[in-house]
Amino acid sequence: MNKKVLVFGKFDILHPGHMHILAMAKKIGQVTIVLESDQSIKSLKHYSPYNDEQTRIKNLKNLGFEIFVRNTNHDAKYLINNLQPDILCIGEDQKYLQDTFSKFDNLNLEIIKFVKSNLYKSSRLRTILEDQSAGIYLIDKPKGVNSFRAVSVLRKVLNTKRVGFSGTLDPLASGLLIVANGKATRLLDWFHDLPKIYQADVLFGQDSDTYDMEGKTVVNKQAKAFDKKELEETLNNFLGKQNQVAPIYSAKKVAGQKLYKLARAGKPVKAPSKEIEIHELKINKFKYPNLNLLVSASAGTYIRSLAHDLGQAMETGAMLSGLKRIAIGDFSVKNALALEEVDKTSLAKNKLAVQEVIDIINEHLAQ
Repeated sequence: MNKKVLVFGKFDILHPGHMHILAMAKKIGQVTIVLESDQSIKSLKHYSPYNDEQTRIKNLKNLGFEIFVRNTNHDAKYLINNLQPDILCIGEDQKYLQDTFSKFDNLNLEIIKFVKSNLYKSSRLRTILEDQSAGIYLIDKPKGVNSFRAVSVLRKVLNTKRVGFSGTLDPLASGLLIVANGKATRLLDWFHDLPKIYQADVLFGQDSDTYDMEGKTVVNKQAKAFDKKELEETLNNFLGKQNQVAPIYSAKKVAGQKLYKLARAGKPVKAPSKEIEIHELKINKFKYPNLNLLVSASAGTYIRSLAHDLGQAMETGAMLSGLKRIAIGDFSVKNALALEEVDKTSLAKNKLAVQEVIDIINEHLAQ
């Protein structure tokens, strides 16, 4: 970790793409950010910064990085001689820097591939930030209402068709639904990769083809009750990274078709598996056959599959009997507005500004 690493950029509007590059650089050594000055940015006729130099410096220093401000008279040779780096971390799209610094001997270049580069661009964010009507809303969806119905309520109150949400909740599930309007809908994909926290009700001794109470259930008359200690030992085996098979009655697509449509049509279905990670499993309440479980897991984890797999491990069968999503990243249902309380006044009070949302996500990724 004694290597000196340089990272280059304007860092005009900090976003998760920047956080990814900086996190990768920190793994290599001590990072100094070579920040383009207002002067050097304005020399590029096609771009003027959204945030001024002092704001950009402050934002990066708040993340704990050393800053070197590059002016127009600071060429590549000047930077190498004065900063004396061991490694340069350069984004895959920074072709000019790659060509410029590849000419220097005894200098290592680390080319960092962007994550979802189409989502994370300052120029794209600028238009979103300039849309004063755009906002993000945390909604507490009740059980029995599907996610699209919840969004239609906000469309009506906001009097706009441009409303969307991130992360579908089934009608039987309740809890946090993140909704956006206007150009802020472009940020909704940012929430997909954030970890989720749920309170899950699991019913042992029964199986369901949908892995929950919506499907055809079969009671396992041979199931034997077990105690909390046995359950805890089994739950420990579900922690960490693993491959999880999606429920056949899910919206997961195979060859362009949703699994549940294939299953309902009676066609043979082979559900795909995906690597997920379960961070925490905590028993809130347990008395066989009922379990209330706190689940903290990576994006893409099917809690229905977890319930089903847990039933198989306990040799009793199990299905999901209730589910509440209580957090997405650092966004909590505790701060959410109940759907039945949605009106113009309540939405105005509970609107999250785009910049506030960007800052919260960046802070989460910096942890």
